[in-house]
Amino acid sequence: MSDKIRLASVGLGRWANVLARGVQRSDLIEIHSCYSRSEDNRAEFMATHGVPKSAVSYDELLADPDVEGVVLTTPNDTHADLVIAGLEAGKAVYTDKPIAQTLSDAFAIRDAVERTGGVFAVGHSARRLSGCRVIKKGIDDGTLGGVSLIEANFSNERGLELTPETWRWYLSKTPGGPLIQLGVHHADNLQYLMGPVKGVSAHQRKLYTESEVPDATMAICEFESGALGYLGCGWASPGIYQIRVQGTKRNLLYDLDFTHWDESHEADRWSTLQSQVYGEQERTPVHLPPTDMFREQLEEFGLAARGQATIEVDADAAIRALAVVHAAIASNEQKGRMIDVDEFLASAGG
Repeated sequence: MSDKIRLASVGLGRWANVLARGVQRSDLIEIHSCYSRSEDNRAEFMATHGVPKSAVSYDELLADPDVEGVVLTTPNDTHADLVIAGLEAGKAVYTDKPIAQTLSDAFAIRDAVERTGGVFAVGHSARRLSGCRVIKKGIDDGTLGGVSLIEANFSNERGLELTPETWRWYLSKTPGGPLIQLGVHHADNLQYLMGPVKGVSAHQRKLYTESEVPDATMAICEFESGALGYLGCGWASPGIYQIRVQGTKRNLLYDLDFTHWDESHEADRWSTLQSQVYGEQERTPVHLPPTDMFREQLEEFGLAARGQATIEVDADAAIRALAVVHAAIASNEQKGRMIDVDEFLASAGG
């Protein structure tokens, strides 16, 4: 048997295949088994990615002593039960973002992590993109000076492609629509870069999609530092992914070509980061060292399963991102009233 860290994929849809390609670029980890309720999906996934075996039930997969970590890419409302079962079975568990659909489910996951002492990670991979890492360094080392404003937008066309056969069509399955699917990336990024969000004021609209969910969100975030941030996301336009930071010494403007999102080892080549120094209008390019966010986060997870690494995005960080999402939804329901995030978490039982 290979000495690679043995992971198992659960939920074998599009995103499981994206992450499996990331695993195949690694010398440290491998997909050793997989599970989906569909026998055809299991067979196709095994053939596509060279996975040696599959399980006919989640319980069977968790009982496999060779599986060291479980990688979940199932719908948001299934995360809590699957994560908790995995942790209680003694497996390390990774779930794609968001940590859960509801804050109560997220708190239950955190309780299970604390109770079992298990390894748990959430796939907020976007903070690992080179542009985000370079921006973080510029904030931390003072290159940007004092940051007063930060703007982030992640939008794409997928709301226009939804059908009643897809779970994202339904508001009960996807509260906030693009906010919980796309905006949650920036809810994590903004707090990674700027520290905790203190309050959120938001407006959502349903304009062009036929599904139940809104297709446009604009949220204003007030950070504990006093700085302000804009978080935008939509599901009715060509894909964009941007972060713009305004500092007293310089601005940084980051733009990623969304069409290359799925192949994370290529994404940095299709990204630009520009610097604008105080007193100048010229924008100059900033070098982006290559990264591979999907491979890197799963390698970290695998090494943590063997006690050789620390998880960067744990339950607490993921809950904070989810709290911004749900506070924004609550703000929209109250016509844009500023929602205090700590009070909102406390009222939700956190």
